Amino acid sequence: MSRRLLCRVDSFAMLVVFCTSTLLVAAEPKAPSKPAQAGGWGGIHEVLKGDANLPRVLLIGDSILGGYHRQARELLRGKVNLDIWMTPKHIGCRDLAEDIEAICKEHTYDLILFNDVGLHAWAPGAIPAGQYEPLTRAHLANLRKFAPKAKLIFATTTPITTKTRPIGFDPEFNALIVERNQIAVKVMEENHVPVADYYALLAPKLELAAGDRFHWTKPAYELLAQCAAAQVEKALGAPAK
Repeated sequence: MSRRLLCRVDSFAMLVVFCTSTLLVAAEPKAPSKPAQAGGWGGIHEVLKGDANLPRVLLIGDSILGGYHRQARELLRGKVNLDIWMTPKHIGCRDLAEDIEAICKEHTYDLILFNDVGLHAWAPGAIPAGQYEPLTRAHLANLRKFAPKAKLIFATTTPITTKTRPIGFDPEFNALIVERNQIAVKVMEENHVPVADYYALLAPKLELAAGDRFHWTKPAYELLAQCAAAQVEKALGAPAK
């Protein structure tokens, strides 16, 4: 057999081995991803980890939490162990309860500050008409089911603003935020859950809005951090209901 033919045979054999290996690798089933894994958007971040005897606190929220959690961390340093969960999901997502269950199986919390989850639920159709209250009640029930020892605090959703200056309330969608906050506060009062009223805190301070409709400037986030830290300290110092 000629040297040129041998080279062609060897090349063909290598190609067959490569393709077979590729097919075998591609055919291997992927392990299912765990909900709410640590790290990244949608994951748990341990932002304060110290004395194991300190209470463990979880803050749940959207990008607004991303804006204030660093300031809250400093206010709570030496007082709690602090985790945050910034999730793109909201109470209209069917797998939100599954994520909460997974998180609470991983960690035991003494206190959870949560919302509905915030500005991810405002878009038309995100939550069907008439379903916000039952979904809010179910969300609260799931937190109590999966974290039975945790004290709970509910945070209202911050205003949606205009992009134009002077900044005002968004004329189309902010009324929906107000309506839902009122429903949620009613549900929390009925169930003896204290409320961190982020909306009431920022509504008179629209000049602190970032101008992109949803986010805020550093002074506003400092106010939210102070509110969150104060509510956490108050709840941890009070007997559970």
